[in-house]
Amino acid sequence: MSRQAKSARVDTGADAGPLSLSLGELMGVEVSPRSPEDAKADRKPAPPRELPGRVVLSRETKGRGGKTVTRISFREGAPSDAEDLTKRLRGALGCGGSMEGDDILLQGDQVERARSWFESRGVRVSGPR
Repeated sequence: MSRQAKSARVDTGADAGPLSLSLGELMGVEVSPRSPEDAKADRKPAPPRELPGRVVLSRETKGRGGKTVTRISFREGAPSDAEDLTKRLRGALGCGGSMEGDDILLQGDQVERARSWFESRGVRVSGPR
């Protein structure tokens, strides 16, 4: 049987503690360190989220077993990401909601709360108060 050659040892002397070595140094690969600021600079900024120019709010109960829903319709073009807008509205208002065609349906009578949410973001709102 032949003997295996011993591999080179990593120096763990007083000046190079085991925690001061990077994985690249241990594996013998040269890697330049990057600061967190460099990593943030490499990220692309998120595209601005577009809100519609005007929304129309309405309350509906017909065909829903007596339950009230708030319908949000868009008059000046639907937003670029209506699903994301629905998700943000559900989280901000603390209610359920879904998409029906190009409109957003929120569970319950959320007209006043939705009106204040849109108005605080500079969107024109029409419909019941």
